[in-house]
Amino acid sequence: MVVDLFQNPLSTSEPPAHFKRKPHSQPPVNSAANGPLQTNNTFNNLLLDDQTFPIWPLPYSMWVCKDGDADWGMALNHTDSSQYVFGPDPNQDPAQFFFNPPKIKSFAFTAPGFGNNLKVTTVKSGKLSALVQLENGQGRISMPLAYGMGFVTGIYENLVPVLTSQVGFMEFKKVGIVNQNRTAKYSVKLFDQKTWSIYLSGDPNIDLRLADNNHIVASGSSKLCVVQVCKGDSPAYDDACGMYPISVKLSGSVDAERKSGKYSFKYDTHGSSNSGSSLVWCLPHHQVMLSPDIKKRDSGMQLDSPTNGPMRGYVTNELEMTVQNLPTDIGFEPWTSVDGFSFDANNFTPEIKQLIGQVASQEIEQDVAGQCDLDSMYFGGKQLDKYAYLALVTHFVLQDQELTNKILPKIKAAIEKYASNCQQHPLCYDESWKGVISDTPPDQDFGNSNYNDHHFHYGYHIHAIAIVARIDPGWLSANNNLVHDYAMTLVRDYGNPSDNDPFFPQFRNFDWFHGHSFAHGIFPSGDGKNEESSSEDYHSVYALKLFGNVIGNQELEMAAALMLGIMKTSLNMYMMYTSDNELLPKRFTANKVSGILFENKIDFATFFGRGTVGDEYVHGIHMIPITPMSSYIRGSRYVKEEWDAKLAGIVDKIPDGWQGILKLNAGLFDPRYSWKWFSRNDWQDNLIDPGMTRSWALAYLAGIGGAK
Repeated sequence: MVVDLFQNPLSTSEPPAHFKRKPHSQPPVNSAANGPLQTNNTFNNLLLDDQTFPIWPLPYSMWVCKDGDADWGMALNHTDSSQYVFGPDPNQDPAQFFFNPPKIKSFAFTAPGFGNNLKVTTVKSGKLSALVQLENGQGRISMPLAYGMGFVTGIYENLVPVLTSQVGFMEFKKVGIVNQNRTAKYSVKLFDQKTWSIYLSGDPNIDLRLADNNHIVASGSSKLCVVQVCKGDSPAYDDACGMYPISVKLSGSVDAERKSGKYSFKYDTHGSSNSGSSLVWCLPHHQVMLSPDIKKRDSGMQLDSPTNGPMRGYVTNELEMTVQNLPTDIGFEPWTSVDGFSFDANNFTPEIKQLIGQVASQEIEQDVAGQCDLDSMYFGGKQLDKYAYLALVTHFVLQDQELTNKILPKIKAAIEKYASNCQQHPLCYDESWKGVISDTPPDQDFGNSNYNDHHFHYGYHIHAIAIVARIDPGWLSANNNLVHDYAMTLVRDYGNPSDNDPFFPQFRNFDWFHGHSFAHGIFPSGDGKNEESSSEDYHSVYALKLFGNVIGNQELEMAAALMLGIMKTSLNMYMMYTSDNELLPKRFTANKVSGILFENKIDFATFFGRGTVGDEYVHGIHMIPITPMSSYIRGSRYVKEEWDAKLAGIVDKIPDGWQGILKLNAGLFDPRYSWKWFSRNDWQDNLIDPGMTRSWALAYLAGIGGAK
C-alpha cells in the first residue's frame, strides 16, 4: 500500500494550556510573512540581527550588502573548491577545517538611491523557498529565493536596474536576443577571470550598459523587468532564462511493502522560457536518486557547492527522487546490517538472560527521578531514554515482570513530570517564531530557547515515550491524554510534516534539500546553519518513526522512514567518509568524520572539546546513542574504516564513558568483540556513558548474535 505524505497536519489544535504563551525576546526582523517561521533553514539569517549574514540557496551564497553610503542591495557569489581555505595550519594533513572565502561580492542587485534608506522585508518564508523585497520608497526589487535555483533573479519595479561588483567587470558585451525574442543576453568576465551570464527580460525598452569597472546600469527606469545572473555560459541557461521559481512544494510517498519511497520538489514558477522550464541545481545525494525523466534533462553543467561537493544543473521545474531499501521494518528490536548477524529472540539463552538480569537488577536501583529531573531538556531527555531502554530490556528481553514493575513506574513518573511541565525549566509557547522553547536564557541548555538542537533534545523525549507506550499502550491516553499531548506537541515542534499547522513550521530541523537536519537556530552566523551530531539527528527521526508506530499514524511513521532512507545516503556523503569519498577534499576526509558541518565550512571539532586522549569526542558525538537504527546508517565498512584509522589506537586509554560509547559502536562491525567487552567480569562503571545502560548494550549485542 502506498502512503501519501505531508498531506495532513498531526493537529491544528493549540499547544496544551500549561505551556505559557509569550513573545520571543528576539523577534524576527522585518518579517511580513504569515504563519510559523522557519528557524533552522538558510533563509532564517535574513530575519536576524542587521540582516547582512549570508544565506546559501545553493550553489550561490547571497547577503544583504550595506557597504558605504550607496549601492546597498542583495549581493551574491559562488566559490569553487579551488578556493577552499584549509586551517589552522594550511599545510596540515589532514586539515582540521576548511571554509569558503566569505562575502566576495561578485555581483550585487541595487538601484540608484539604494542606501541607508533601504528596507529589506521577508514577504514569504517556506521550508525550501522565501521571497525578499528591497525597497527605498520609490521602487522595489523582489528576490525570489529557492534551494537549487539556477539563476539569481531580481524583479525590478519602478527603478533603474543596476548591478555592481567589488571584484570588478573586466569585460562586458551584449551577446544578443534569446528566449524567442523575449530576453537580452549579456556576457561578463570579472577581474578574477570568471565568466558570468546576465539575462534581461520583460522590458524591451531598456538595455544594460557598462558604466565603469564596478557598475552595469540600465539605460533607463523600468516599470517592470527581470534581471537574472548565473555563473558560466551554456545553451542550457539560454533555454531556461526568463523563468524563475517563486515557491517550492514538497511532496512524497512510501510503499512500505517494497521498502521504497519517492519525494519531489515542485518549483512554482513565473515568467516564460524557451524550454518551458527553469534550471535547478542538484546536490550529489539527489543525483544518485533522481528519476530517469529528470536525468534526461541534465544540462551538462557542474558547479561546486560550499561543503557538499559538485552540483549538477537540470532544465526542469521539478526534482523527483526515488529512495530504495527504506528501514520500514526496523522497529524496537535489535537490528544489524553486519554480515552473518541478525536478530533472533533465541539468541537470548538462559545464561545470557541471567547476565543481563544481574546487570539490570542493579541499574534499576539507580535514582531515576533524580537523574531525570535536570535543568536541561537535552540531558533530561537522555536520562529518560536511558531508563526507557532499561524498561524495554526487562519487559521484552528478560520478560521479568518483577523487574519491570520496579522500573516502569519510575520512568513513567519521570516522563509525566515533563509532560505536566513541572521540570526545573518549564517549556513555553513562543508566539513570535511559533514553537515550544525552554524558559532558559539563550546561552543555557545549548540555546534551546533560540531554537538550537530541538530535534536532539525532543527526540530523546519522544523515543523514550514511544518505548514506554510500546510496553503499556494505554499509558499515552491516561490522565486526560497527558503524555500523548505532550509528545504530540514536541513532534509538531521539530518534525511537523505539514505546512498547514498554524502553530508550528513544517519540519523545523530536517532540511529536505540538504538531506539531513540543521541544529543551529536563531543565532546569526557568518558560516550558516550547522550540525555537530549526525547520530542524534537520525535518532530524532527514528523517534518519529517509533512514535508514529505506537499511535498508529502511518503517515508520520512512513515520512520518518523516508527521511532515514535519505539520510543513509546524505550522511555517508557529507558527514561520514569512507576511503572512496571523492566529493570532498582528501585532506579533510582523512579525518573520517565531519565534526561540525556548516553551510560554508566543515570543522573537525565539537562545541565542547576534542577528547582526553585523542579526538574521541569528535567521533563519539556522531555515534550516540547506539540503537537498532545505528547499523542502518553507519554501515560496517565505514565503522571499521573509522575504527582502524582513528580509534583502535586510543580506545583503551580513554578514562571515562566515551570508551563505552566507542566500544558499543564497534559492535556495528564486530558484535563479538563488543560483546566480550561489555560482558566481562572485571566491569568498571566509570567506563560507560551516563546516557546509556550496560543492560541495553548487552541486550542489543546478544540479540544480534554477538554472544555466540
